Amino acid sequence: MTLLSVSGLSIGLKHHEDLLVRDLNLTLDAGEIVGLVGESGSGKTMASLALLGLLPPAVEVRAGEAQLDGIPLLAGPGGGVHRHTGDITMVFQNARAALNPTLRIGFQIRRVLMAVRGMPRRDAEAEAVRLLGRVGIPGAERVARAYPHQLSGGMCQRAVIAMALAFRPRVLIADEPTTGLDVTVQAQIFDLLRDLAADTGSSVLFITHDLAAVAEMCDRVSVLFAGQVMETAETVELFKRPRHPYSEFLLASLSPEADEPAEGGLAAEKEVVPEEKGVDFSLPGCRFAHRCPHVFDACKEYPPLFPAGERHHYSCFLGREIPVATTSRS
Repeated sequence: MTLLSVSGLSIGLKHHEDLLVRDLNLTLDAGEIVGLVGESGSGKTMASLALLGLLPPAVEVRAGEAQLDGIPLLAGPGGGVHRHTGDITMVFQNARAALNPTLRIGFQIRRVLMAVRGMPRRDAEAEAVRLLGRVGIPGAERVARAYPHQLSGGMCQRAVIAMALAFRPRVLIADEPTTGLDVTVQAQIFDLLRDLAADTGSSVLFITHDLAAVAEMCDRVSVLFAGQVMETAETVELFKRPRHPYSEFLLASLSPEADEPAEGGLAAEKEVVPEEKGVDFSLPGCRFAHRCPHVFDACKEYPPLFPAGERHHYSCFLGREIPVATTSRS
């Protein structure tokens, strides 16, 4: 059952025609973990902030719809949202910066419980300790009395996840939640997020640039480049049979010495992806065209998402029968 659906989400700068995110489509089923993967600056965090109504003042939603359990979420152009507090919560990349350094950990969780769930102070204190224990923090009572600077990066991240759980979210957005953590702690955070999705039925939107993390964590994945969805598929399917040239290059980066393309993929290319020259967001066509070795005339138009399977779509004219006239979308 689809819990969150996003259709045609476009985001741009105010008083400027160009789009930072263009025609984003995304769905999350209950209990599912969906990855949103792409390079830095590809629009991953911007899209998630739009769903929370937290876009910067100079940025606005231009078009698109989003529904949470069938109920409209976006309030229309401008960036506002219709939602109950806690329906969607976010775990930010820098957990220590997300915590107030002057307040004890337990107090920060307690005030969420009191404000959002209306708990009395004593009950909120006990629930804060329980939530810290639930996310795997040993000595939860002691940690509840600690300040953020007294905890490791991994402990701060767990505390932030505990705070997010205080909202009882239906959708949890995890924005590169293991950045700067060692591999052992990363694995523990991954296990925690998987368990939470399974136990609570909440959906997780997992934002990352790490394909290895996607392979370990996600049921499905959407690949984003310069604000445009290049490909979306079940994770196993994407790794076995990528259809978009950008997806192939991403996967090739995991094993740069490999000579053979992925099964069912494009022919092996000896060319190297051209050095990034910056994306011209005013161009109506494919935003990967300036770096793609397969570029041809049709790429001047905006490619729709073509089906490659039941839950596999890719945005590329390569190998498709190109219509006589295509329609550009900016």
